Amino acid sequence: QAPTTAMRLVMENSPLLRFISLTVPLATFLQAMAVPSLQEQAGALLAWKDTLESHPAQLQSWGMGNNSKRPCSWYGIECSKHQASHQEVITKISLRGLRLRGELDALNFTALATLTSIQLSHNRLTGRIPPGIVSLRDLRFLLLQRNQIRGPLSPALASLKKLRCLMLQQNELSGEIPRQIGELENLVTLKLSINNLSGPIPSELGYLKKLVRLDFVHNNLIGSIPRDVGNLTKLT
Repeated sequence: QAPTTAMRLVMENSPLLRFISLTVPLATFLQAMAVPSLQEQAGALLAWKDTLESHPAQLQSWGMGNNSKRPCSWYGIECSKHQASHQEVITKISLRGLRLRGELDALNFTALATLTSIQLSHNRLTGRIPPGIVSLRDLRFLLLQRNQIRGPLSPALASLKKLRCLMLQQNELSGEIPRQIGELENLVTLKLSINNLSGPIPSELGYLKKLVRLDFVHNNLIGSIPRDVGNLTKLT
């Protein structure tokens, strides 16, 4: 809605309002400029495909013929329009149970910053959880269960504030469960079972007030169940 004459006069005579009127569109513009192009995202996926030891038939659609630069039509890839840039971007990767062999860390997540869902469970992916995943600020679902991912859980995962489902069971994760996991306040599902996790259960779990499903079975955890778990009134 266009501003009235009175509103325009106020804005013209208020340095603060003039500053806000300029910086808000600028912030939106900068956010849009920071969004990777669809071609850049397609390139990241194709580069990762080249590192995989096996290429199942489902991935034949990646980079073939007229689809070479149209990743939104590739198997397991979904797109939608980005709110700030209004351009089409990749939002979901779903490649469950394809027996993919390779390093998850070889995937350039910086180019896939618009992802909201990663479903790569029931494969044979190795290596660590890539540090680049923490740059996915809109990520809601991270499903990596039943792979061969190893190493510790990084405290930096706490930066994924929109995460609702974290499923890392049946891998080879080690080390302690970071207390920063209590900062994932939107978590509904947390499954870390059948790994090599050790140490105590962090009391910070009590901050996850939306948590419905929690599974730590078959690890090397020690100590008692923290009293703060009693704060999880939605836990079933």
